[in-house]
Amino acid sequence: MQKNDPSRIYRKGTFVLLLLVVFLAITFLLDYIRISGYEIFPVRPEKEINLQINELYYQLANGKEAVDWGQLEGGLEYIQNEYDCADFRLVNLIRILYEAEDRMPESYRKQTQEVLFNFRYWWDEPGENSMCYWSENHQILFASAEYLIGQKYPDRVFSNSGLTGRQHVEKARKRILDWLEMRWNYGFTEFYSGTYYVEDIAALINLIDFARDEAVVVKSKMILDLLFYDMASQSAHTLFVSASGRAYEGNRKGGRQSTLGRLIHYFWGEGQDPGPGMTYGLLKSPNYTIPTVFSEIAKDSSVQVIKQSNGLDISELHAEGFGGTDDRSMMMQWGMEAFTNPEVIRNSLHHIRTYRMFSNDFLADFKMMDFSLLRWLRLEPIISRLLKPQSDGVAIQKGNTYTYRTNDYTLYTAQGYHPGTYGDQQHVFGMNIRNHFGIFHTHPALEKGVPNQSPNYWVGYGRIPHSVQDENVNLSLYALPEKKGWMEMDLLGYTHAYFPTSKFDSALLDGRYVFGKKGETYCAMIGAEPFELREGTTDNLIQHGKRTYWITEAGAAGTDGSFAAFVQRVKANPVAFDREALTLTYRSNGKRYELAFGKDFVVDGKVVDTNYRRYDSPYVQADRKDQTLTFRYHEKTLFLDFDGLLREVSD
Repeated sequence: MQKNDPSRIYRKGTFVLLLLVVFLAITFLLDYIRISGYEIFPVRPEKEINLQINELYYQLANGKEAVDWGQLEGGLEYIQNEYDCADFRLVNLIRILYEAEDRMPESYRKQTQEVLFNFRYWWDEPGENSMCYWSENHQILFASAEYLIGQKYPDRVFSNSGLTGRQHVEKARKRILDWLEMRWNYGFTEFYSGTYYVEDIAALINLIDFARDEAVVVKSKMILDLLFYDMASQSAHTLFVSASGRAYEGNRKGGRQSTLGRLIHYFWGEGQDPGPGMTYGLLKSPNYTIPTVFSEIAKDSSVQVIKQSNGLDISELHAEGFGGTDDRSMMMQWGMEAFTNPEVIRNSLHHIRTYRMFSNDFLADFKMMDFSLLRWLRLEPIISRLLKPQSDGVAIQKGNTYTYRTNDYTLYTAQGYHPGTYGDQQHVFGMNIRNHFGIFHTHPALEKGVPNQSPNYWVGYGRIPHSVQDENVNLSLYALPEKKGWMEMDLLGYTHAYFPTSKFDSALLDGRYVFGKKGETYCAMIGAEPFELREGTTDNLIQHGKRTYWITEAGAAGTDGSFAAFVQRVKANPVAFDREALTLTYRSNGKRYELAFGKDFVVDGKVVDTNYRRYDSPYVQADRKDQTLTFRYHEKTLFLDFDGLLREVSD
């Protein structure tokens, strides 16, 4: 037989291939067995727990002598079991420990300490649970709690981590300073969130009141200042609704959920006590007072254009130093809720594996990607690009926000925010009818009544429109695909608007037009197809079609005369829409607006640059990463030097 006998080579090759197949099969089987064994921890308790820590702190803070310390029990049980949002329950528990521990009965003091010493304060510590550690607000809540509890008990060894309180302080301090620096340089990822700014306030005011570190305290004050500037500049009187990285139904429509736990009513309204809540410490703080300049801005009734850049795009992560798997990078990536996007999916899986987080219910679906072959061949980004999962839309990317603010209304837009992509909790456009209520349009991700926290019928988007604004006019183009994505929950063939006709003084629905009048405020919406109210509703305006537009124009008696004149003028405005090319042209009040889907926004023949500076408003001008900021209005100023730890208030 010849040395290079082809039959021999063939048999050898077949044998090697067989070995490879067997190896891969065994690897797959072992991976499958391992993955199937992952235990998922509960997010919430099976039976509702009576949580009264906020009520107890409220009583203590207002001088009530005889309190029922049994109000601690439900909260301690919740924290001990590490249910999601246990960090919320720690906020006022910490304030009780720092302000009233001497009043606490010994049995409750010991029980509290036992719970706190066994708690898992960060994802790198021993244990497993289904707490969300990673979103922007949770990051600072956990770090604030770990720092202050460690500071309270510096020499105690925490039984879960094996670290002393002093070591916990140092560990949390780095995360706090990283988090604060990110907010200073880039703003809030969860920008203008009527829900999550509350949590940020709660964490920051605790650090301001109790931390014994000058850098932590002063920088926390500065970031709280930036948060209050956002609130002041985006509020419509006592309504805080604007374009947002994370918004729920009430955050879009207005009402109780749009007053930041009633804080706006307290500071800029009639001063009503907001009652028990996570942010009540702010009202009792001896160390932080909202600078007067922000109160002046909040009450400014003049016409203003407010531009701002908030957060980062995924494409910027590497250039900005956040592309790795170190703690700081993951805080930015996961703070953006970027998990499955091709640019970060390997980082996510590395982090989940490293810190035993497949058992976390929020991350449990990642187990389907936890096969060794995928990791060895680095296939995860390729699979993500091919599948284009709807979870990619969870990522909160940079919001270049434009707000046109008048005494009668605010109109706001996250300019050109990733048109055509999936959405989750983003809110890219709307109008506030003074401080009465909001209106907005969206492409629902799911049909009405289908349960899902987000996205759903009123929260987030199935597909995000290309939405742009100039002063009192917004143009939005929707381009819905013919077929839903492979992992898309649904693809509804219509868009709809929240337009509560019963809340207006007058409302007129006329084919492709709808108008509303409330007090001195007017609004108009124009569509590509006739509008219709969904059967049985007075606030749910439907526009059928997958390639459509919504034009929104705001007006007021002072600038437009009578409501009838406003209606007549808008109906006479020329509109041109090319459904195939997805281009829209609108003329109003002598201006010509042009928008091409995924391309330029043009006003009067000039391309509009919608990539904004960090701050661009009459109140403050600054670029990203500027070391100093000066807020100024009505001779009131606030000067901040972040690295120099200098904060100067001129009231």
